[in-house]
Amino acid sequence: MGRTLEHLGVQMYKRRDTAIAELVANCWDAGARNVWVSLPVGEYDRSSSVIVVEDDGAGMSDEDVEDHYLVVGRNRRQADAGADTARRVMGRKGIGKLAGFGIASVMELTTWRDSVSTALTLDIRKLKLGEREMANIDLLGKVEPIPSGLRSTEHGTRLVLRDLKHSTAPAVDRLVEALARRFSTTVRGSMAIFVNDHPIGEPEINWATRRPPVGDTPDFETEVLASGNTVRYHYGFSKTVLASSELRGFTVMANGKTAQAPPFFFNVETTATGQHGTKYMSGTIEADFLDEGVDDDSDLVSTDRQEIDWESPETVELRAWGEELTRKALREFREFKQVQMRERVLEDEQLRARLDHLDRPSRDRALSLLGNLGLLDNDNDRELDLASNLISAFEYQQFHDFISDLEAVEEKPEQLEFLLEQIDGWKAIEGRAILEVIKGRISIIDKFHGLIVTGAPETAHLQGDENIHDLIADFPWLLDPEWQVLAEEKSISVQLREWAREDLADQLTDQDGRQRYDFLALGDEGSLVLIEIKRSDYAPTIDDIQRLIKYKANLQRAQVRPIRAVFISSKNFADDVSDYEDAGFPVLLSWAEIHSRTKAYYEHYRALLEGDIADPSFHAKAAEVARTREVLEHGAYRGRVRREAGLGAQDPIRADLDASPPSSGTEVTESEDGDR
Repeated sequence: MGRTLEHLGVQMYKRRDTAIAELVANCWDAGARNVWVSLPVGEYDRSSSVIVVEDDGAGMSDEDVEDHYLVVGRNRRQADAGADTARRVMGRKGIGKLAGFGIASVMELTTWRDSVSTALTLDIRKLKLGEREMANIDLLGKVEPIPSGLRSTEHGTRLVLRDLKHSTAPAVDRLVEALARRFSTTVRGSMAIFVNDHPIGEPEINWATRRPPVGDTPDFETEVLASGNTVRYHYGFSKTVLASSELRGFTVMANGKTAQAPPFFFNVETTATGQHGTKYMSGTIEADFLDEGVDDDSDLVSTDRQEIDWESPETVELRAWGEELTRKALREFREFKQVQMRERVLEDEQLRARLDHLDRPSRDRALSLLGNLGLLDNDNDRELDLASNLISAFEYQQFHDFISDLEAVEEKPEQLEFLLEQIDGWKAIEGRAILEVIKGRISIIDKFHGLIVTGAPETAHLQGDENIHDLIADFPWLLDPEWQVLAEEKSISVQLREWAREDLADQLTDQDGRQRYDFLALGDEGSLVLIEIKRSDYAPTIDDIQRLIKYKANLQRAQVRPIRAVFISSKNFADDVSDYEDAGFPVLLSWAEIHSRTKAYYEHYRALLEGDIADPSFHAKAAEVARTREVLEHGAYRGRVRREAGLGAQDPIRADLDASPPSSGTEVTESEDGDR
């Protein structure tokens, strides 16, 4: 007997939810209108804490306890229909009473009716014997008047579980969910179930969509299968992920009690379209025909009421129907979430405007992919951030190969999210890094413009004073992006000696030898550029010009390469220099011209940095990238149409500069800082 109790009780009902649900089912069979489950709260000690299941059912006499309750394997469904004949008996195998031994070592039974109570204690440790050992074990009980402190004074049964086996306290909320899912609304409508005095109702789910809709009557859809068997069902999807697995998937009910415990998706969750929806889906299927028989051979449900025998011929039809229902539901939810996401994106004015700027095919493809963002477990703000990234992928589609990758994972929203997050990471890859450098240079050009407009000095005599020379020394490309600045503030004699022309250095007067140029650069075709700078509001004199000419003459004696002299200041000359122009005269540039030249070199990248797809520069570079790929993939052949269209896009910097070369000599031009 002890070994039988071990196998049928301890091994089969190790989980608290399944064990307690089985004990509650016994209360139903006893005709109870109310069941009270008391769980330990606060400090938990398995040796002193107890679990109590009490009902107001028919109760038992001492004869009932001996002849019925203590008989293991008694098929009550065959023997009688219970105290309430209007109810179909849930019990069938006569072992549910042993469920308490799965979670406790001691069961204290008190049952009463007709003003008499019967009490009995069962300790599984005392019921066990050694292997092959047999003995009669007396179970001592007592019959006495109904004790006080019971919830029902006329009839009922109380079971106290002691010496609990679990080392942790029961999770009350989880048990409430489990009991709500393991008994149908019909059962809970006829028998109220309380856990720690709180009634169990429908699980609280914030539905996004439900079939039938919440509040509809009836609450279930009904379908008759080809065999004539009837199923009732409802299902829906929550607005947020269902944290508890107990609420996910289907519960299959048979005669008001679980036949297949959740989460259950008819084993299609890994193959169905929209399987991500399993985290949101909750439903109930009532298939009473699974439990119509009274004998053990016709039973299609496992003893612990956790699983249906899906290999049985009687369940093949239900399984096929359930698979199709689950696939259909997951498809519906996928489409629902996609539509919701697209609507949310189009409600955002900025995102909608960016989509409207795309060509029609790109817009349609982007909207198709945007719907999949609704399948991710993100809040609305995060979804819109990812939507912005996805739209960027289409705006920048000529600059990367992300579009094909995005479409390849359309059915895998988690991988789609990963790829979209990579767009945020473009700044880390080489191409984006170059744009970041250019972005910094554009900012320096803006700083440069500020110094020009305010007339900042060419050099600083006080620490901390901003000056043009120091800015150019840090960023020499400001003078001309195509020049390579070689040196700064070097005396003529030192420069000659570095060129190994000590003889020429020795011939200089002390004054000429000590004089310093501002910058020396390597220019076009190997020429050298000798640069003298003055602040933007300085009025150059003929002496300034002649001094630079002398620097050039002294240095040119040591060089085979030609040296060009460039004087940068304003063009408000203090003297008339028109009579001094000759082949060796310096190029006279204003700071405004220098700024315009350098800005033109980088400004057209600004559209890429700022994602300004309306800027012609953006489209010009996109077209260049597209043509580059075409040539590399298919060869350098334009065809008749392209030939008739003429030359392709040239370097916009050089085209701008060649069309409007910087003025030389004494030519006066308008400049943006007002110099003439």
